[in-house]
Formats: sequence, C-alpha cells, structure tokens
Amino acid sequence: MIGVPCHCGEIIETNLETEIDLGSNPGIYKEITDGSFLSFTCPVCGNNIKTEISLHLFDKKNGVDLYFLPELERINYLSGRLSVSADRLAIGYKELSEKMVILGEKIDDRIIEIIKFQLLEKSDNKNIQIFLNHIDGDELIFYITGLQPERLGISKIPRRVYDQINSSLEMLLNDENIKLFTTPPYVSVNRIFLEE
Repeated sequence: MIGVPCHCGEIIETNLETEIDLGSNPGIYKEITDGSFLSFTCPVCGNNIKTEISLHLFDKKNGVDLYFLPELERINYLSGRLSVSADRLAIGYKELSEKMVILGEKIDDRIIEIIKFQLLEKSDNKNIQIFLNHIDGDELIFYITGLQPERLGISKIPRRVYDQINSSLEMLLNDENIKLFTTPPYVSVNRIFLEE
C-alpha cells in the first residue's frame, strides 16, 4: 500500500506495491504502454495525478526482471550513489513504457538502443530523445521529442534494419562506444546522451 500525495495536500491511498508480479497482473503491461499506470484521481479535488515511484516489476514465466526508477533518481544512479540488482533498469516513465513494448514484441532492447544511437548520431540537435512506441507491420515506429516545442517527430525504421543489426550484434557489442549503453542493467542510449 503506497500513499500518493496530491497538490491539494490529500494523501491518496493506493493498492500499489513496490514489487509487482506482471505474470499475475498481465493488464499492467497495457496500463504502462497506454499511460494509465501510476495515474490516480484525487477524491478530494478531482485532480489527475501522475506519479513516479521506484518499483520492481517481474514475470518469472517470461523472464522479466525490471527495476523502475523515477526520473528524479537518474543522476543518483548515473553517479553511482544508487544501484539496482535487476536484469534491466528503466529510468522515467517513457523508458518504462518502451521496455514494455520491447517485452511485448519479444525483441532485443540492445538492438533498439543501437538504432536509437544511430539516429541520434545523425542529428544536429542534441536535445532530442527517441523512444520506440510500437511496431506496425514491418516498421519500428520511434517517437522523437525535443525537435520543436510541443511537437512530436516520428521515425519509421524498416524491420530489416533491426535484422541487419541482429546478424552482427555480437561484433557490435565488442565496440567500446556501444558497450557504454548496452551493458546491463541500464540498457539505454540515454545513459550517454543525457549524461552529456
């Protein structure tokens, strides 16, 4: 049971636990990707509250062992003041949602991060962030934020790009630059681009 504070001063009591078995609660996958997870309505003022708290999400049957940290903990993790013992880590809600898409599609998150790295390397704008949103047929659909205020960019990458990277993945993972963001538990290009 976790209490979520509202701006009005009310503490909303929730049924949320810090250990979540996704195998027993498969609906949470969808709640995370549709944005309703960690959203609550205050019974006093009626405001919708979106919160981020540290959580361990797991699904033994499907081999999921994911720790979620709020965005505010990014610096503590990257500076080594905070550690996690899960197989994978997501920092911030966008990364958590992306990990759920990756798990649902049963694809390799390291390959997704290599694709994002290549897209970021081509960009002149260092303030952008890229997240896999979904797969549509033979295209991986990435959403790009930070290109323009209040605008969302979309990049459609053919599935064959994923397959090409997959065929040379072991070689790529030996590259020191690639290792910086593909070494577990925090497999994310944000590890290097946001750090800069």
